[in-house]
Amino acid sequence: MKKIILKLNTTVILLFIIFFSLIIPKASAIEQSSGISYQGIDVSNYQGNIDYSRVKEAGIEIVYIKATEGQTIVDAYLNQNYQNAKANGLKVGFYHFVRAKTNAQAILEAEHFVNAISGMTPDCRLAMDFEIFGNLTVNQVNDISISFL
Repeated sequence: MKKIILKLNTTVILLFIIFFSLIIPKASAIEQSSGISYQGIDVSNYQGNIDYSRVKEAGIEIVYIKATEGQTIVDAYLNQNYQNAKANGLKVGFYHFVRAKTNAQAILEAEHFVNAISGMTPDCRLAMDFEIFGNLTVNQVNDISISFL
């Protein structure tokens, strides 16, 4: 009898997992715009001087370059990374590291980001890197993100 109950419980649990895995939508920040995928890396001042010919030889096709952080920081390697990646035939994208804690700060950060990459040509969508939330609620994080975007 215990074996039958154990099998029944296991079956119910498996059906429950399968059912909910089918009805719960998969999360994606931004839907893929095409069926094309690229091998890529993200870079910032933390990597220092990068040999982009070796990056290309390793099969990397796209480089996301940190452009800015907060309202005032411009990555020290932004221009160097951009020029060298482009010179080696790599696709380039840019990202901003968000520090905002309010919607108004997010707008100022977005303006700073756009100003820093002015005159540079991205090959793909711009990106926001928002990792440090502190005491912000989920709704506040979402509102700040929307304000930045």
